Amino acid sequence: MPEASFNTWTSLFLIVSAIGSFLSILLFTDKNGRKNNWPIALIILGFSLVLVQYVLIWTNYRARYPYVYFFDNVWYFLFGPLFYIYILKFYVKKYKVNFIHFIIPIAFGILSIIYFIKTKGHTEFEDVKGEVLFTLYWSLKSPWVAIGILIIYIIASVDFIKIYTPEKENEATHLRTRWIRFLVLLFSLFVIAYISYYILVKFSFFNPLWDYAISFTMAIGVYGIGYIVYMEPKIFNGELYTHLFQSPKKEKGKLSAETKEEFYNTLTQYVETSKPYLNNELRLIDIATEIGLPIHIVSQLINEKSHKNFNQFINEYRLKDAEVLLKNNKDISIYTMCYDLGFNSRTTFYNVFKGKYNCTPIEYRESFKSNTLS
Repeated sequence: MPEASFNTWTSLFLIVSAIGSFLSILLFTDKNGRKNNWPIALIILGFSLVLVQYVLIWTNYRARYPYVYFFDNVWYFLFGPLFYIYILKFYVKKYKVNFIHFIIPIAFGILSIIYFIKTKGHTEFEDVKGEVLFTLYWSLKSPWVAIGILIIYIIASVDFIKIYTPEKENEATHLRTRWIRFLVLLFSLFVIAYISYYILVKFSFFNPLWDYAISFTMAIGVYGIGYIVYMEPKIFNGELYTHLFQSPKKEKGKLSAETKEEFYNTLTQYVETSKPYLNNELRLIDIATEIGLPIHIVSQLINEKSHKNFNQFINEYRLKDAEVLLKNNKDISIYTMCYDLGFNSRTTFYNVFKGKYNCTPIEYRESFKSNTLS
């Protein structure tokens, strides 16, 4: 049996896997992002486990410990459906996951578990070679089956985006389209790198460095998706990568003080009357679209006029509503109220509230109860 050992590359990939696992946890627990980020979080978690399995193979620890196995083939069956479902839920928030997308991954997963146990960690195949189910399992285990499914879901994703892209785009739809297409590009990079392995491995020049380079490219694709999804609130609020996702700014000279005042009044009037801040997935681009101003102008107005960033500006309105509710409804549930006001978590609400009033919402409410009684 070859000696099991780590080198610089394999150690680096373990670190990369750990970072990926941490990123998946962030996406699962992030209260500021969209509620439907779980498919991306699962993709990142799955690929992180696959990377660990690759490291075990490269270091020869897989041969020494055959029962340490992370079912890489099953994950490759899942990546396509998960990515497609994320795109569907991004455009159609009330989309209910269709079980049909997971029939093949679940069936293959069950077969993988059965034959992983029967073959004692894929080490003894003699007793199962004649079984019909094993023949089916071994056929599905071919990487080209998973590759075919990945390609199908990329095509389906592109077609779905085309359907939901209007002929005449406004700034909001333009940003969303460029953002989601960038995710598809990163996912395609991941799939192309995966395909390249099974093509290049047939050539004599292929060596472990090629394997490392391909796996690193796959990691860039997958973790790039995770990073962009995690940063989505800042991107849609015009705080990050504006040159990449937003339309080029058309400079027509600086706005006069009177124009700024007029635009800012339009902004505050819209926020006060329509109360868009009650939506906990509100983005700067949404408000900019509603009042018909470019996102960079709205961002500039908020910064200059209110001396706050977008989140602080919106939270100020949420706090005003909270103050009224706490004064007038002494029995209101703090937990329910914070979500009704548009906050993504009770912790965020408490921190923002205490930052302004120097007390918790409960203490604030109790102070009014005491005043009423006295």
